[in-house]
Amino acid sequence: MRLSITSARFGAIFAVLAFLLGSSLSAQVLDTTNAKASFTAFKTAKKVGVDGTFNNIVFKFKKGDSIALQLEGASATMDALAVNLGDEAKDKSVKESFFSAFKQDKKGRQLIKVTFRNVLAGENLGTMLATISMNGRTQKIPMQYVIENGTLNAKGVIDVLDFGLDEAFGALAKACEKLHEGMSWSQVEIRFTAPVK
Repeated sequence: MRLSITSARFGAIFAVLAFLLGSSLSAQVLDTTNAKASFTAFKTAKKVGVDGTFNNIVFKFKKGDSIALQLEGASATMDALAVNLGDEAKDKSVKESFFSAFKQDKKGRQLIKVTFRNVLAGENLGTMLATISMNGRTQKIPMQYVIENGTLNAKGVIDVLDFGLDEAFGALAKACEKLHEGMSWSQVEIRFTAPVK
């Protein structure tokens, strides 16, 4: 009789522990409906940041019950001419001197596409490889992410000169020479964010 009571208690305790452990280890997932992509370009010798994004970015995510599964093979596609710096004059200048020089695809579009691969997820941090295609060139850019305050924040750095944009970058630097105090940086920080639930 004593053995059966002990077994029952053990069974109950085990069930409670299994539930609590399972809850604490439950996989986090991304709220993909609120995903965002943005960038920071840099100007002046002090490397002052200029933030921007693109309007109407099209995201595609894989199905999965974890962040790694959702991100592996996920993509973001944007129209280079839909750049948004939060200032119409700046938007017009950067479109005319830089983004309009991008090579067009067969449909006459000047798209930028980013695909995430090789996602490695740790505890509230991870890495992935962003395959970025624009101006007819493709580069693989490492990105690191952290999960803080309920949001995944991923960052990486590209150099626009790696995409065959030397002339376009030169034209942009010339057009913005006074505003940039004679110095424009070809490195651009790229970011991807999404709430975690």
